Amino acid sequence: MDRLPAAAAVTALACTALLVPESVVAAEPASAPTSSSARAAPMRVSTVLTGLDHPWDIAFISSSQFLFTQRDRKTISLGTLSGGTRVVGTAAGIWASGETGLMSLEPAPNFARTGVFYTCHGYRSGATKDVRVARWRLNAARTKARLVKTIVRGLPATTGRHGGCALAFGAGGALYIGTGDAVVGRNPQRLRSGGGKVLRVDPRTGRGLKRNPFAGSRYAMKRRVFTYGHRNVQGLARRGNRMWSVEQGSYRDDEVNVLRRKGNYGWNPVPGYNEAVPMTDHRLPGKQRGARWRSGSTTIATTGAAWLRGRVWGNRSGRVLAVTALKGQQIRLLRFDRRNRLRGQSVALQGQYGRLRAVTVGPGGALYVSTSNGGGRDRILRVLPR
Repeated sequence: MDRLPAAAAVTALACTALLVPESVVAAEPASAPTSSSARAAPMRVSTVLTGLDHPWDIAFISSSQFLFTQRDRKTISLGTLSGGTRVVGTAAGIWASGETGLMSLEPAPNFARTGVFYTCHGYRSGATKDVRVARWRLNAARTKARLVKTIVRGLPATTGRHGGCALAFGAGGALYIGTGDAVVGRNPQRLRSGGGKVLRVDPRTGRGLKRNPFAGSRYAMKRRVFTYGHRNVQGLARRGNRMWSVEQGSYRDDEVNVLRRKGNYGWNPVPGYNEAVPMTDHRLPGKQRGARWRSGSTTIATTGAAWLRGRVWGNRSGRVLAVTALKGQQIRLLRFDRRNRLRGQSVALQGQYGRLRAVTVGPGGALYVSTSNGGGRDRILRVLPR
């Protein structure tokens, strides 16, 4: 079926804005073989919301309001910079398990006029279990969000591991969807599977775009494929007309990639699910795209990504990609030149707030970052350079 039954809760929660002392961050030794040592990047940090549970994504819809998802609570909430929050939406059938639940959230380019936004979430009904992308509409009063239509279904799901999922709008209004491989070894290289891919679709219909590399295929999922050979895409960030992805590695090599049409990024953990293979296996037939940054011999479990924007960041604006990390408990700030070459990196919030999940740019260029520690102890933080 095309639609899920939608039910919205309008429950007010009291959250108070708290001021957190300035963070002075210690540097972590860099493990990326393509980069120099990471230095400390001191930041000013304040807490906007508390009492959350695995907030997955954050998106501003005005100068003072933002939407955010909570993975395991399976809710969409409206937050304010003054510290208020209320649940505005959920839907029947949303499934949360392990790393999968209500995940990425992306407002449509015309959100101010239409109230339309998109989410990526796990879904279960009887024997059906998959990951889906859906279009929602927030009412004018901003009190209730309704799931309007599921535009992509059938993204693979197993136990909830490696569910992805990242959403971002690119040039021409295309919707990019980063997915995980669902811990199935053949998925990343199998073009008829939506797992281990970045898809590019028409946000109105969910269909693959005519300029996609496999647009002539007889298979609907293959027509959506933009890039393949990914392990677990957690973040997408646009720089000009180019989309970048953040991908979690196996026991090594978290990656930041520049996405190229029809690019194969080299993950092929077969036979079975063999994590000992390289993240980018250049022994595969054809050309494999190498990462622009990788974590090296260990992982930090990279997640969200956002390009620094605004005067507050000085010459880092538009040049530095902020990448959050779960295991690494940090923001990794990666500086790239105009030719997309890594030129340096620094580390912020190291070990200060536990596991970090989402990062987005808000009013005045501030970064808004969510923690992912669970147990109702999570926060949304406001981060500015010191």
